[in-house]
Amino acid sequence: MYHFIINAKASSGKGIKYWWIIKRELDNRNINYRAYFTKHSGHATNIAEKICKSNYGTKKIVIVGGDGTVNEVINGLHNYNEIILGYIPSGSSNDLARSLKIPKDPVEALENILKPRKFQYLDHGMMEYMNNNMAPRKFACSSGIGYDANVCYEVQKSTLKKQLNRIGTGKLVYFLIAIKQALGIDFMDAEVIIDGEQRYFYKKVLLLSGMIHKYEGGGLPMAPSANPSDGKLNVVIVHGLSRLKILAFLPTIIFGKHIHVKGVETFICSSAEIKATKDMATHTDGEVPAICSHIKLSNVPHQIRMIT
Repeated sequence: MYHFIINAKASSGKGIKYWWIIKRELDNRNINYRAYFTKHSGHATNIAEKICKSNYGTKKIVIVGGDGTVNEVINGLHNYNEIILGYIPSGSSNDLARSLKIPKDPVEALENILKPRKFQYLDHGMMEYMNNNMAPRKFACSSGIGYDANVCYEVQKSTLKKQLNRIGTGKLVYFLIAIKQALGIDFMDAEVIIDGEQRYFYKKVLLLSGMIHKYEGGGLPMAPSANPSDGKLNVVIVHGLSRLKILAFLPTIIFGKHIHVKGVETFICSSAEIKATKDMATHTDGEVPAICSHIKLSNVPHQIRMIT
């Protein structure tokens, strides 16, 4: 039995288009499955929780959606040893699929799931909100506070993204908003505590990213050397740059060369605690659950088995 969790609205309707293609293949091959359609934000989490609670033994859960849908599903999973996760990407960013080299074509991706040749045990992270009562949130690919989260926050609200998705250029909105945010963002100062021991103080922090995989924001290799199975976070901190230097800095991320720029610090660690001087947007896999000033990022000690 396969459990398909489908975000029909992913990438302005690509999710439902892909689902009809997938459904035809499943029915033609007499595959036993159930389909669950998300109806609102957070619904995929509820669906995943119910699947885990109401089914015994191994659960084969297949996500049809984007990185945000993946984020919601992993927040509803428990008993990881009973889960086999599949993914058919239909979002506008698809950073997880890019990292794992999952095919863009839905039929090819489905074939991998039905006849798996490789399983990979993948790390995922946790963001804790230390100065409010929000529940911790897991993330599959990326997390952060500051500039990149601000971009995600504005993208979420943008009607332009929906319009561009219809013509297959949805990632362009990230670029446009990134430039806008670079010109207007308020910097923060922050204390960063690595693995509960090493303390660092930074002025004019642009962003702090905690990465499991290398990509975020639609293919930007924020952590070029990230290994999603090593039990570690890759933390990237950008600080002390003028607005003019930020505009020159941003293109270096496209090629993963930003880690060599003065003002960029990187750590490979198990946890990073951030105490900022002001409330800032935070994100997990491009979703913005909270605006706060004190968070802790960590690698969850349990891995998720995924068909790659």
